[in-house]
Amino acid sequence: MRPDIEDAVQPSSGMLAGVLATWLERLVGLEGLAGASDIGPGGGAGSGVVVACSGGADSLALLALACAGRLAPVAVYVDHGLRAAAESDFAVVVAAAERLGARRAVRIGVASPIEGGSNLEARARAARYRSLEAVRSDSGAATILVGHTGDDQAETLLLNLLRGSGSPGLAAMAVRRDRVVRPMLRLRRSDTREICALLGLAPVEDAMNSETRFRRVWLRREVMPRLESGAGRDISGVLNRQAALLREESDYLDALGAAALAESGEPPSSDVLGALPAPVARRAVRLWLGDPPVSSEHVDEVLEIVAGRRRAAQLPGGRRVERAAGLMRVSEAEVSRPSPVDAASVPLPGRAEAAGIVIESWVESAAPVAWPDGRWACVVDADAAGEQALLRGPVPGERIRPLGLGGSKLVADALAESGVAASARSRSSVLAAGEGAAVPEGEPLWVVGYRIDDRVRVTTRTRRFLWLTAGSFEQA
Repeated sequence: MRPDIEDAVQPSSGMLAGVLATWLERLVGLEGLAGASDIGPGGGAGSGVVVACSGGADSLALLALACAGRLAPVAVYVDHGLRAAAESDFAVVVAAAERLGARRAVRIGVASPIEGGSNLEARARAARYRSLEAVRSDSGAATILVGHTGDDQAETLLLNLLRGSGSPGLAAMAVRRDRVVRPMLRLRRSDTREICALLGLAPVEDAMNSETRFRRVWLRREVMPRLESGAGRDISGVLNRQAALLREESDYLDALGAAALAESGEPPSSDVLGALPAPVARRAVRLWLGDPPVSSEHVDEVLEIVAGRRRAAQLPGGRRVERAAGLMRVSEAEVSRPSPVDAASVPLPGRAEAAGIVIESWVESAAPVAWPDGRWACVVDADAAGEQALLRGPVPGERIRPLGLGGSKLVADALAESGVAASARSRSSVLAAGEGAAVPEGEPLWVVGYRIDDRVRVTTRTRRFLWLTAGSFEQA
């Protein structure tokens, strides 16, 4: 029978390790970290870890396990600006950190406010990881630990299945990706609740976890119970085994793709890529293109170029892929500035061309399954954008209210932030609002290559979703 330390003021790491031994043995991905020799093979020196700690059961259990494993954790509470209870939640984290023997607890606000609207979960997640990395860098920690469990893994597989992901997406979350480690993927939520109860920790409950308008919550509360009832078995366990198998196969394909790229040389040979089996060729193309990740449709476009059935392809982020002398080449697409003479009226939805730029737009009745990055493709509220816009070059001194940042910014500064050299900023493009838009007529509603104006963002009231894409074309 395990000893109960509920009444202990501050248990030692040795006491914690004894109490939590059953769960410590099931942690993964901690090899090489300080104290990892106590909980798994390959332990070595390190400089502590950052533990993402919201105050929920999963994160408090992770903090306890990190302390038991002598990983010298810093508990980090990321305040997204979404919860009125943030102050009390952080107090729970502070109390747990002090009692468990963590180095300290830190509360950090996200750099940009997270507002409501579509894709809230993804935007909050991205902001959270940026904040965690900032603390890791400042504290000199070796890595970031996050509290995803096997239940989260199963939900992630289903989410990616609904998005139409290939095997990399169906492999769900990796144990380790760069500096982020998920040690509890072999544990379940029931384990984390049991750990908290055993240690006398009172986790906070996030009200958002009951809102089925979020797709993950909908899966957790409505879909998974029905699947388990119909199948008569533990669906999370089944999905975790499938994810593990697909992860192995996906990693193997990545290794084959990397080997093929090495053989092909730099830039890669179209003949070598064209001779590969299709699954390996797709991996090789993805690895070659790197970040930002491209969709399967864009990979297929590049393979069409490899086969000689297509001349070039424009990818998100302003990249252009083409073949020359049997070699595949990727370059940043150059954007020519539309002069006043070349400025073009753009129907929304519709298509317009001016000085090397083509803007295409269409309306959909449902929110995107996968959201574009907002630089070269974006989605706005069709009614807020109006029915007509103007594609033109930037005007000196004009400003935009960047999505999610609050306040306004000079367009020139926005372009600089996007990495556009000073000499090239005058050749950038702006989609200016027409009559009837939420943005005053003539002001930018989209700085192409940067982001949209906050006033045309998608909200919970949006009923028509206007897609905007920007690409280059070759003038006659």
